[in-house]
Amino acid sequence: MTLPLPNFDDKTYAELVEAAISQIPVESPEWTDHNPTDTGIILIELFAWLTEMVLYRVNQIPDHNYASFVSLLKGEEWKLPINISDQELQNKLRSQIQNTLGDLRKTYRAVTTEDFEKLVLFDWHQSQEFDGLKIPRVKCLAQRNLESKADNFAQGHISLIVVTDEHNQVNPGTNQFEALFKFLDQRRLLTTRLHIVEPNYVTIALEVELVIEDGAQAEKVKTLAQAEVKIFFDPLESGKYWQGKGWPFGRSVYLSELYKLFDDLEGVDYVKNLQIKSPEDISQPEINLADHELVKINIETSTFKMLVEVGNERKEI
Repeated sequence: MTLPLPNFDDKTYAELVEAAISQIPVESPEWTDHNPTDTGIILIELFAWLTEMVLYRVNQIPDHNYASFVSLLKGEEWKLPINISDQELQNKLRSQIQNTLGDLRKTYRAVTTEDFEKLVLFDWHQSQEFDGLKIPRVKCLAQRNLESKADNFAQGHISLIVVTDEHNQVNPGTNQFEALFKFLDQRRLLTTRLHIVEPNYVTIALEVELVIEDGAQAEKVKTLAQAEVKIFFDPLESGKYWQGKGWPFGRSVYLSELYKLFDDLEGVDYVKNLQIKSPEDISQPEINLADHELVKINIETSTFKMLVEVGNERKEI
């Protein structure tokens, strides 16, 4: 978009004359003749006319001044091109101003947690240091050192939790975050200590007993339930859940939400039984997560039983 030109003063000739005449009773009460034929009024109109011309010139910033401003912002000299038409000159000048201001708005130095996340999500993939490690999701925690087993308050430390793309092409056997660390190390504050880690995944399993509706196909309902659970806990692409951004970092797993998830499935009449199994194979009504943890659903160890009601009895199919 075209940058608006600054208006240093928008006073017109008529406004200047009116303002000057309004000061006559204050400065010189004995001056009572304010007709255009009065010599003093003629002088006021003359000075107002000259002032309006000066203001017009003040508002006209020469192209060479713009070039000097651009050079200051760029940190290097930029000169106006020569031997081109006025229209081409104006187009090149506007383009240079827009590009320079755009470069100034780019985040380079990371100060806040939002700065680090923005650099990883947007700038890392276009940087020279990019080595093929695609990172679609990142969480930055301030005053934390997640590389330490203690994981206590660590002043001056920043921990980046990165969720990598499963299709990454990073050479095996190497430190996959080495290039990313180099990229961020140039942009951190001098006293900031940077740590890059992967999320801590808490593995859970489910035991589900679903009573299906008459005419529903048990195998189809089971497949649908497994697919829905995978999407629900997916760390990257969660579909209609969590705005499609994946399971939120540190969000606990609640039994009531899973009841609703299965109860809303097509072909399910109601949920007879549902249990969440922790890594210790203990049934819990909820699984609490730390702010650097995500959920990993183990479909292989989860059980999905499909039941139908026959009279007053429920039969597994």
